[in-house]
Amino acid sequence: MLDEIGVNIIEGGFASVSEGDFQALKLIAREGLKAEICSMARATLTDIDAVVKSEVQSVHLVVPTSNIQLTYKLKKTMDEVLELACECVEYAKKHGLIVELSAEDGSRTDVNFLKQFFSRGISCGADRVCLCDTVGVLTPESSYELISNLRKTISVPFGIHCHNDFGLATANTIAAVRAGADHVHVTVNGIGERAGNASLEELSLIHI
Repeated sequence: MLDEIGVNIIEGGFASVSEGDFQALKLIAREGLKAEICSMARATLTDIDAVVKSEVQSVHLVVPTSNIQLTYKLKKTMDEVLELACECVEYAKKHGLIVELSAEDGSRTDVNFLKQFFSRGISCGADRVCLCDTVGVLTPESSYELISNLRKTISVPFGIHCHNDFGLATANTIAAVRAGADHVHVTVNGIGERAGNASLEELSLIHI
């Protein structure tokens, strides 16, 4: 049904998280839909291998970028994360995948490092990039300002991924589009982690 209404890209699951997700992605990939079928992956080669085996067309490569995520989740420096992102992008491209590179917790990341991160990813072959408001801290004003700033330095399609922790996912997504975002991440009925994500049916009915 998503394909029938014209959704361009369908992220059907997370190939490495469970056998169920892996098999579901493989079935969707074999449906012959017009939409590009995508799997999420972390910045590990084993995650990317699972995406390749699932037979989907693209990978949504999600890499933490904020100081708190680098310190406590990845336990890596900024330079190490730049190298890791590049390695994973190049590996995925080598295996024939379209690559969307996302900055996890990007809305709490130093803007200069974000620019470095996206520039490095693009130079290593990323086809599109995305900023994730992972804990839903943006406001429409800050969303517009941040995307406007980043858009000036990004040469590939640029997306936005908003969470709804403060009830602003749709508003923040609209602001991002007005600031230059090319594509948006949405979910059916806004269902997603914690308070959910920007809602497909809300965004699709708004003339931006």
